[in-house]
Amino acid sequence: MNQNLVISRDELLSRYQAGERNFAGYVPPRSLRNLDLSNIIFSGANLAEASLIDSKLCGAQLVGTNFVGAFLIQTDLSGADLTGANLDHAHLWGVNLRGAKLVDANLTRAQFGLSSVESYSNLTSADLRGSILADVRLGWVQIDPGYPRHLDCTGALLWNTTLPDGTFVAGPTYYQPSTHSGC
Repeated sequence: MNQNLVISRDELLSRYQAGERNFAGYVPPRSLRNLDLSNIIFSGANLAEASLIDSKLCGAQLVGTNFVGAFLIQTDLSGADLTGANLDHAHLWGVNLRGAKLVDANLTRAQFGLSSVESYSNLTSADLRGSILADVRLGWVQIDPGYPRHLDCTGALLWNTTLPDGTFVAGPTYYQPSTHSGC
């Protein structure tokens, strides 16, 4: 079993380019900047404080991955499965989470944007059911108008959270679609 084996950036890229996708159980390098790792499997990986700036992880399997304090700036996570991922204090400026699955994910203090950065994160059709949204400002997210399923926050724990429509939820409150219009 490959459990907890350290893998270098060069070895990861070499094996990925050769067609390997399953790197679950490996300890990935801290810098994965400017890489296309679409459809990679990093479930359960520790990517705390890692730099994934300008990387592409479309359709990636990132179930239970630790992204505490990670830099996911301009990262494409569209269609990725982040079920149970820990994104506490993660920097999500301009991240593409369109169609991503964030069920039971921890987004406590996640940063979706800064007033000085005009870089919106796309959460169209993101699935945030049961996730934790504490001290999060969703004013810097983009949700495509007219999309059939905008953003599902059913059962999410909202606490000191600003929803995309500007509604502030002091919480703690479990979101129910009939109680708020913004999520």
